[in-house]
Amino acid sequence: MRPPTPGIPVELGLLVARTRTLLWRVAARGLEQAGESMHVYRVLGQLTKGGPTTQRDLADATAQHPAGVSRLLDELERSGDVQRRRDATDRRRLIVEATAKGKRRYGRMRPEVSASMEQVMSGLRPAERVTLQRLLEKVLAASAT
Repeated sequence: MRPPTPGIPVELGLLVARTRTLLWRVAARGLEQAGESMHVYRVLGQLTKGGPTTQRDLADATAQHPAGVSRLLDELERSGDVQRRRDATDRRRLIVEATAKGKRRYGRMRPEVSASMEQVMSGLRPAERVTLQRLLEKVLAASAT
């Protein structure tokens, strides 16, 4: 692990975490009023944007416990929003993918989440939002290498 870079206070991580919590809370409130949940939104969003994946990778990508993801997938499978199948190369693994119905459900949730993001980010000018997004993408890209 590298030593801390001068000029980057530990508080930066706390600010990112607090901002994430605020975004989640506002979006969750809006989705709950529509009878949905952030967990469903995140799972369907990951499957819609990222394509089929294993349950384990889905849990990692959504930062949820694998057992919780499994239970949520049971519900989503019963409602026809996802389908699971055995991996052809490793029968122990399950591959999960969003169905057309699940993708439509995700699409219906997006405006509510977007409105929540708009509300939370309203203190930033449009150019500042773009800059923030680019910087966060750069951080994530650097950590993926």
